[in-house]
Parts: sequence; structure tokens; C-alpha cells
Amino acid sequence: MEFIQRLFKTNIKPDDNWTMFRTSKNEVNEMLVSMGQLTIGDTFLIIENYPFEPSIAYSQTKFTADQIDELDCKSYPPTIRIKDELIFLPTEKKNELEDFAEKNKISIVERPMIREWILEPFLDTEFTAGSDQRLTSLLGKSGLTADQVSSLRAEVETQMLKYNFDTMLWEWGGLGASDVLRAMRTKYNKDEFKDFYKRVMEIALLTPKSD
Repeated sequence: MEFIQRLFKTNIKPDDNWTMFRTSKNEVNEMLVSMGQLTIGDTFLIIENYPFEPSIAYSQTKFTADQIDELDCKSYPPTIRIKDELIFLPTEKKNELEDFAEKNKISIVERPMIREWILEPFLDTEFTAGSDQRLTSLLGKSGLTADQVSSLRAEVETQMLKYNFDTMLWEWGGLGASDVLRAMRTKYNKDEFKDFYKRVMEIALLTPKSD
């Protein structure tokens, strides 16, 4: 990752035609796909044009309040949990979602930033040995070993660099589960992405051990 750091220390961004990995315009557009449209009713949510085919929200558009186990409005973007899956919702409707949860007595939670900690090396900022040690310790509380963290990062490294830099996203604050799914959907075939999606959800739903 040192060559990435050297490149961006200049604070000069490449022009619009530059890509680090010669990523095609079509792949760039696919990585930045919309997360779909959300309609909030009194007792239901309607999610249309959801981009991730393995998700229940890809084939089902309407979800009643009693189908929703939890809502996390602190995450970016907000998510609802339906059984063993998180579904990503528009950030701009966070307040409306909180009202919807309270009205329908849906549990409001705040999940740990597990995927964000895994993806931190791919942000537009310096990633130090100290950062790595701190995050490895945090991830260890959720049951992930240092070797597992390294493997997870290696699997997505090229795609995440494409996603953050070849798209000109230049994200420095945080990359999460929705980002890695957007990035990897352009690499994997249907079966590979289905397996990857399942693993992303398993990790996203890990619960840290108490100190």
C-alpha cells in the first residue's frame, strides 16, 4: 500500500480520464450503481431496484414492519435486518426510518463497524502499523483472527482500490459492507457473488465479546 500513499501525498488528484487499474467506464458505472428507491408507509417499506441479486430485496419489494427484526440508523447507510441479512437504505431518509421504527416498535440497534475496520486500508488516507494493530485488536473481539483479516483484505484489495480511486470517489471517512458489495459485484460471476454476499452478511452480523 506504500505506493498508494506516495501517490496521494501530493494532494493532486489525477484528471477525469485517469484510472489506476485501467478500469473500464462501464465497470466504474456499475460500481456506483444506485442502492434503489425507498418508500416508507405507515406499517411497511417498499424497496425498488435493489442492486444485489442474492438479497431478498432483489426479488421482494414490500416488507411489513413485523418482518423487520432491527433497524440501525447509526450505520452508513442505515440498515434493516431481516433474518440473517442486512438491507441497505438511503441515508437521507434516516429520520423518517427512526420514526417508522418507533411507531412500529422495531428494535433500534447500533452495530459495530466490522466491515469498516476491515476496509480501512483502502481509504484515501494513511494507514499505519499502529492503525493496523488497533483494528486487528477490535476485530479480534468479534472472533476474527489476524490471518482472517489479512485474507479478507487480500480478497477485495484490487476491487476496493478501483472502487475508491478509479471512480474518483476518494472516500477517506469510511467504507462499509455496501461499498464492498458494489465493488465485488463487478468482478464475481453470479454464483461467486452469491457466496461472497453470504460471507459479507455473516461478518456484518458478528457480535463482539464483552470485555
